[in-house]
Parts: sequence; C-alpha cells; structure tokens
Amino acid sequence: MGEIQLPGLATGIDTSSIIAQLMEVNRRRLYMYQENLQKTQEKKDAMDELESKLSSFHSAIKALSNASQLKSYNAATSDSDVITATANSNAFEGNHSVEINQLATSERWVHSGFSNSTTYVGAGTIFFSYNNQELRIQTTAETTLDDLVGLINNDQDNPGINASLLKYDDGSGNAFHLVLSGKDSGGDYQITVNTSNTELWTADSTLLYGGESAAVTTKLADLDSFSGTMESGSTADRIHITGDQHDGTPVDVYFDVTAYTTIEDMLREIEDAFGDTVKATYKDGEITITDTISGTSSMTVALSFVPGTGSSASLTLPTLSQVTAGGSESSTLTSLLPAEWIESQDAQDSLLRVDGYPAGDWISRSSNTIDDVISGVTLNLHDTTDGTPVEVNLTRDTETLKEQVQEMVTQYNTVVMYIQEKTAFSADGKTRGIFATNYFVSTIWNQIKLPFNSAVAGFDSDDSFLHPEDIGLDIGADGMLELDETAFDEAIVDDYLGVLSLMGALKTGDSDSTEIKFYSAATSTVAGSYHVKVEIDGAGTIISAKIWSEGQTEADARDATIDNDNDTITGSIALTGNNKYLYDENNLQFTVDTTNVGQTLTSTIDVKQGFAGALYDIVETMLNSVNGSVPVSQDALQDSIDNHNNRIEREETRLEKIEERLVAQYARLERNLSLINQQLAGLQNL
Repeated sequence: MGEIQLPGLATGIDTSSIIAQLMEVNRRRLYMYQENLQKTQEKKDAMDELESKLSSFHSAIKALSNASQLKSYNAATSDSDVITATANSNAFEGNHSVEINQLATSERWVHSGFSNSTTYVGAGTIFFSYNNQELRIQTTAETTLDDLVGLINNDQDNPGINASLLKYDDGSGNAFHLVLSGKDSGGDYQITVNTSNTELWTADSTLLYGGESAAVTTKLADLDSFSGTMESGSTADRIHITGDQHDGTPVDVYFDVTAYTTIEDMLREIEDAFGDTVKATYKDGEITITDTISGTSSMTVALSFVPGTGSSASLTLPTLSQVTAGGSESSTLTSLLPAEWIESQDAQDSLLRVDGYPAGDWISRSSNTIDDVISGVTLNLHDTTDGTPVEVNLTRDTETLKEQVQEMVTQYNTVVMYIQEKTAFSADGKTRGIFATNYFVSTIWNQIKLPFNSAVAGFDSDDSFLHPEDIGLDIGADGMLELDETAFDEAIVDDYLGVLSLMGALKTGDSDSTEIKFYSAATSTVAGSYHVKVEIDGAGTIISAKIWSEGQTEADARDATIDNDNDTITGSIALTGNNKYLYDENNLQFTVDTTNVGQTLTSTIDVKQGFAGALYDIVETMLNSVNGSVPVSQDALQDSIDNHNNRIEREETRLEKIEERLVAQYARLERNLSLINQQLAGLQNL
C-alpha cells in the first residue's frame, strides 16, 4: 500500500501521525506473529543443520559398520613394470608368486590396401565373423572405402568388430588399408573373413521360467516345460545330443543331468559333443547353434530328454531348425576376399601361473586384468615374466582403518558440539540456546553416546574386546569422543579381526553347544544373548523349541518355528489379532543335531553386532525419511512456519483494512470541519 498523507490542512491536526500511532498499536499482534515466525525459522534452520551433521556422522559410521568390508590391504609387487595389483576386503595377508607366459591380445586384420580413402570398393556382399557371430555387409556401386568403415561400425548386428583406416604406403600405391580390430581380448574373440556365409540353427520355441524367458543360469528342473522329480529313478536322467558336424562326422552323445544342471551347463555339453566345431549361445530364452567353419556344411543338431529307469522326470526341449544354410550365399567383393588380408595380431588369452600352480600348465584368461585367481586381488598384467616370477605382497592397511575411525570421531564430536552450542545457556545466564528445552535434541545426544558407554551386544569373555574403550575409544568429561591411537594400534596388533568385529560384527553369532549351532541372523534380529531349549523325541524329530532373552527366565520363553526337514529352528514373530510385532529373536536361525534322540538340549547363543553397526542403526532410525524423529521434527517445524506465515498474511490483510478505515474516518472529519469553518466564516460576515 502506498503512503497516505493527511496533512490536516483544514484543522491543523496532524492526522497522518495520529493514524500512524494508531496503526502501531494495532500492529502489536503482527509483531508477535513475526517474532514467533523468526524463532521457529531459527529452530527449523538449526534442525536442518543438525540433520546435515547427523547425515555426515551416519556416513562415517557406515564405513565401519560391516566387519567383512572393513578389512583393507595394500598390494605391492616386486616389479610394477610387469604386474601391478590392488586388493579389496576379500583378500588375505601374504605373498604370492606370479609367472606370466603371455599377455592377452585382441585380433587384428589389415587389408592389402586401396589407392585412396574415397576409392569405390564395388557393389556386393562380404561376410565377417567375430566370436563365431557372423556380420553380413552389403555395399553398392557408390560405396567408398570411407563408407565401408561406417557400414561396419554402425551395423546394428556388429558383434564386436571395429573398422578403421591405416595410411601406409609400402610402394604399391595402395596407401589406405582397412583394419579390423576385435573389441575384446582373448582366444574366443577371433575375426575371420569368410568366402561365404555360415550355417546357423535356432530353437523353434523359448525356454520359459514362470512364463518369462529363462535366464541362462536357470536349472533345467525349474523350467516350465519340466515336470516330475529330477533324479527320481534308479538310473540317471540324461539329455541325448545327436546330429552331424560340419564335415558330416556323426554326433551321438548322452550326458547326465541332475537337479542342479543349468541351461548354461547344457550349452557347454553341446559344444563338447560337437568337438568344439559349433558355438552354442543363448539369448532371450532361445538357443542358437552356430557352425565355427564357414561355407557349405553338413551340420545337423537335435536335443531330447531321456528319463532314467523309473524316473518321473519329463522335460520338453525345443526343436532346433536350420535358419541359414552354410555356403548358401558367397562373398562377392573380390577386393575384400580372404587372400587380400593379413592377420597382424592373433587373439589370445593371457597365460599365468600363481604360486607354482598349475605345475606344468597355465591358467588362461581372456583379459590382462584378472580378479579371480587370488582371492580379493586384481592383477594387472603388463608384460611377461621371462622365467623370473614377480612377487605380490599383501599387507594390512591399518592406516586407512585408523583414518576411518578418526573420521567417525570427528563427525561425532561435530554433532555433540553443535548440540552443546544450541542447548547451552550464555555465560551471563540471561539467554539460552535455541534447543535448551528441546527434549528430543537431548535424547539424540544420549542415544549416540550410549554405544560408547556400554559393552557391545553379544560379546562375552571369549572375545578379545568387549567395550569401545578396549580399543582406545572413550568419551571425555567434556562429552567429546577421543581416540587413543597408541591403544588402538596395540589392539590391532593383539587381535586385528577382533577389532574389526567389535566395530562391525554384522549379526554374526556363536553357541556354547556342539549340538545346537548358530546358523544366521537377519537385520531384524536384536543383538544379544539368547537361551535355547530343544526337545527331540525317540525318532529324532524336534517336538519343541523355545527361546528367551538374557535377563529373562524360562517362564518367559517363546515358541520358535521348527523345520524338521532341515533340522533348523527359526525365531518367530509375535502375532496379536491382525497385527504383528517382532520378538528380539526374529529370524535368528540355528541348527540342531537330531541324532541326540530322546534328549532335551540347551544352549546359549550370542548374536553379535559391532558398536558402529548399532550406532548406524540408531542414526538410521533418526534420519528415516518416513518416520524418523529428525524428519518428523523438521516437518512439524515447517508446518508451524507455514501456520505463522498464514497468520501473518491474515493479520496484514486485517491491518490494511483498519488503516483504510482510519484514513476514511479522518478524511470525513477534515471535510466536516472544513464545512463548519466555512459556515462560521459566513456568519461572521453578516
């Protein structure tokens, strides 16, 4: 609203000042609303900042909450020009000796050349194969050498061939050479230039699992086309592979199948049966059989399932049919036929030996980056060893672990200092922090320091460490978390795995009994000690299983779920009408030795969770976006801010109307007084 001027010309009264003073009185409620808004906004900003600091703390403790991922190793080699290495948490300390016989390479073919990159290659067809997958390229009379590169690289069916041009004049005048390179290294990734097309057979139906295309790792017994029970007869269930190889050699092979045989297993058996003269592949539920030799072929292939004697198993396998006859179409681009090419590099696997194994032979891999020959270690091969093995040395990376612990300490103290700042009174005692009376914020502090002030759940006297202070973590008189690095280093030396377990044991467990053994626990299982009592009848059947928590008595025991087929017992949920809640032992699972017929067995089972994991769960609950206490508080404060803004908006509207009314009233007063003055002046002139 623009400024209103009522100078009081008629009366000499400063009506603008009067209205301003009256409006100032009326604005007291607005000022109160604005002050409340400011305080609430400050609380919201402070809560947002607390949420940010808790999130950083959350990330820091997450890095320590899983003992299996806490192990860290440094990998060094005696000759980094030959081998470099990295290690992850699955590695183990120690030394390994590595010999490299050859490096993996990719295939490379070079054409004899054309006079120019714009030379026309001619109209026709050319066939290439890569990893036994064929690529057919069709050219026209207008196709240049440059165009041909694009046709190969951009073909949607290109199985992995990269085309490029190499300029080199050997004196023949044909300085532009077409180069074909395999995108993958390894002996399987050969490139061939074919004089004609290759024989191809595909299945006429799809292998399904649950109505969808089955994955290659699907068990045959799980396929929709299977019925009965695999291995239910007195002799083995089998698959019969029949047909002919490329040269007409007959194929007639049976192989045994079990309940665990997969589609992938069947593909490998097909290749073995044909003496590796075919390539068996699988995609989108469909089997494809490709001849490894181009040209006219006598190849045929058929599959059938043969149940064993007395077996109830039945499996319908797809019929394989010829979709491309080998040699039915020839390469017609004479300038690109096989005689015009030179293989400049053969695709081959890397060959290596680790710690002398295998003696007299080599481990082959298709890559020079190898992560499956030494547990948790990735080897990067750069050269051959030429008879001198390279040593790979793995040592504990305790410095990284200490840095992670120190980061947790830093983030913890950041949260605590912020809470102290926002809850403390000023030095003169006249003002207090914005969260001084906030019970929820003080609860956060109490919750996050609890794991550092108590023994870690599930640990007992058999463990090297029971309390965070045992590895140098302690909360000082000022509330700050401190790391005694000397004590931490000594604990690492004393029991490295024990330190990792104290921090990040992830619901691991053990039992004090050889008859009842811990098997597993879930995230819903509460860490701690549990008493177990199991009764077994004379037939070796578990007839009763009860569990009660540490600090309870057998009178508090709860029934557990019994699985006599697998001799296992699982902690149950609790049901109340249509609702359910979780017992502490929910999804705690243990095995029972049922050979103890007619006996009652007892045991104490400890479920361990490291203090970092427990702390992570606490903060995770606080920050949960659905019902976490921090987001709930943020939402409540935001709702309050919105309500304050609504009140302020309504109050401002009310004040505008009051001001308009006052202006109108004083304007009328001015007019009335002006008329009276005029009348008085008229009377005086009579």
